[in-house]
Amino acid sequence: MDWETFIIAILGSGAVTALVNVWMNHRTQIRAIKESGLYSKRAEVLDEIMKRMEELHRIMGELVSFFQDDGSADAEKARRKKTAEAFNCFLEYLKRNRHYLPRKLSEEIQHLCDEYKELFMSFSFEARPEEGRSDLKKWKSLIDRYDMDFTDQQECIADEFRKIIGVK
Repeated sequence: MDWETFIIAILGSGAVTALVNVWMNHRTQIRAIKESGLYSKRAEVLDEIMKRMEELHRIMGELVSFFQDDGSADAEKARRKKTAEAFNCFLEYLKRNRHYLPRKLSEEIQHLCDEYKELFMSFSFEARPEEGRSDLKKWKSLIDRYDMDFTDQQECIADEFRKIIGVK
């Protein structure tokens, strides 16, 4: 055996050992995270965010729906209040727990929140102002937007949640 072969053999075995060591450390870190409860906590947070997002979506749909309108000002105010409370509850929970989410997903959810806020404001001040007549064309466009855009965005976010928790 010459010196070059000997040195290559030593360096090669060191590289393999280092690679195996890095891989083992990575596996140990993953196991430690799972055992520490962080993995479970993250799953709980994802589940709660999804529940609150679905609830907000349902309540927002009730607000903009033609069929939920009973014509009274008190019922309209109650729906707006319920929607605002659901939105604020969702946003507060998201802000407290966004550190459990990947940055891109957190930004996507924040964008959806901004869209919901804009939908609420457009409905409240343009389509169905408290004083004045309803703008039926604007109202219908908001319903269409809710039915298509918001449902699609929410489904994309749900797909990201599924990827995180390992559901295919």
